[in-house]
Amino acid sequence: MLQITVCDDNRRDLKNCADQIRQCADKNKIEIELSCYESAESLLFDLYECGHHADILYLDIIMEKTSGMDAAQAFRDQGSHAQIVFLTSTPDYMGQAFDVEAVQYLIKGKITEEEFEQTFLRAVNQVESQKDTYFVCEFNSSVTSIPFRCITYFEVINRKILLHHTYNSEPVCFYGKMSDLEEDLSSEEFLRIHRSYLVHLPYIARFCSQKVVLQDTTELPIGRKYIDRVKGRFCHYITQNHIYLPKGGIKL
Repeated sequence: MLQITVCDDNRRDLKNCADQIRQCADKNKIEIELSCYESAESLLFDLYECGHHADILYLDIIMEKTSGMDAAQAFRDQGSHAQIVFLTSTPDYMGQAFDVEAVQYLIKGKITEEEFEQTFLRAVNQVESQKDTYFVCEFNSSVTSIPFRCITYFEVINRKILLHHTYNSEPVCFYGKMSDLEEDLSSEEFLRIHRSYLVHLPYIARFCSQKVVLQDTTELPIGRKYIDRVKGRFCHYITQNHIYLPKGGIKL
């Protein structure tokens, strides 16, 4: 079932957008769960406090306090891969839409039902083409699965491993050894930075001399014996993925 979120501070426009989405979903036999917000503040509260997840985001841009563009950037900063559709009253922010990788930019009052449906189906197809692989673990007879793309880092405490993620607010706990986990995830984008931490590279915002800072501002220490390997792996990652670094590069 697709999780679709609509945010618009104009109640009539919010209802119209939600109604059109439901019609498109019914017509194309697509199961959805729709969440509606009348302000970006309430949406971001759920994002930060409850780990709100969305497969597709429909956002107005010009809202009273926080803009839809800022809300979109907040989702990206939290690691969200949601398909973003801007549905707004002005073309003035079209250039900025590329910065948050929006799938479409629509102008209110100038879009036909057919164009709305085409955009909806395009976003759905994008979601389907990026179907997740999952990390599955068991603790106290409870089995949990988390999309790999949502995992920020693993932390070991005694014999337990905590899986930190953006999928919802609570870390997932399971029994295991960090060395086994590191070996199992060797082909993925995970980096051992300390005997207690295994970090997902896309969530690293920056390196300092003895720590990494994640996108959500979490700071994790780098173990002394890991520094050279961390530097090498991270440099390889940013080169391979064509990530721009400001002048001065990385200091470790």
